[in-house]
Amino acid sequence: MNIKKRLLPAALIVIVTVGCVLLSRPTRLLFFTALAVMSAFELAEVLSHAEMHVNKYALSLYIVVHAVLCFFRVPALWMIALYVFWAFALIFTVILKPALGARSASDNLFALTWPFGFYAVVLYAAGSDGWLQTLAVAVLGAWACDSMALIGGKACGKHKLAPAVSPNKTWEGAVIGGVSALLAGALISLILRKAAPVPILPCMIVAFAASCFGQIGDLAASLFKRMAGVKDYGRLMPEHGGIMDKMDSMLFAIPAAYLGLILFGVI
Repeated sequence: MNIKKRLLPAALIVIVTVGCVLLSRPTRLLFFTALAVMSAFELAEVLSHAEMHVNKYALSLYIVVHAVLCFFRVPALWMIALYVFWAFALIFTVILKPALGARSASDNLFALTWPFGFYAVVLYAAGSDGWLQTLAVAVLGAWACDSMALIGGKACGKHKLAPAVSPNKTWEGAVIGGVSALLAGALISLILRKAAPVPILPCMIVAFAASCFGQIGDLAASLFKRMAGVKDYGRLMPEHGGIMDKMDSMLFAIPAAYLGLILFGVI
């Protein structure tokens, strides 16, 4: 592996992400919308190798319409209505064109839920007043978990977590990662105490939950890559794969953090 080829894109990813997220609410929404649209094209290509066929244009349009609703702060009930309408529309396309087959409808409904239903929650969180707490808890919690799970797994991992999907992950690494996420939650609470206060116990619990869901998201994305027989979702970034390779865990971690903070009454 060429370290230089890996580090330079990684630095660029961090700079662009931080800039878009912190600059303004519109840039956050545009940033995640762009990621979602690019993910639609990546996913359609990868799933086609597994004989699954999704309409990348319909899914991209869904995300764009959802982003517009988020920009205008439309109530969440309208977001749910949009999701239901789009599900019916995808089914209706099969009724109009029976040659597509029932399998096409199920494939599109699946994709509308994962990853684009998750992207919808990410967009809603990015456009809300609780975006800072949500992204901090999700991103830092998942990062601490992933980093320490990797280190811990290499140091003392003996029992494979999901060998058929991700042979390098171990139960020992997952436990170490979970504990690290709890500690990261406490640190996040201290960091946010002036800008966007989050009580320490809820922050620890939500960071732990987000990290657990993030690991599930990572395994889910790996499963579909293995089904399709591909290494990466895309080749947008050298040594880093595509957008879905970078967002797989965040698509689970951010919604988990957002809903968790709502349940604790933080946002």
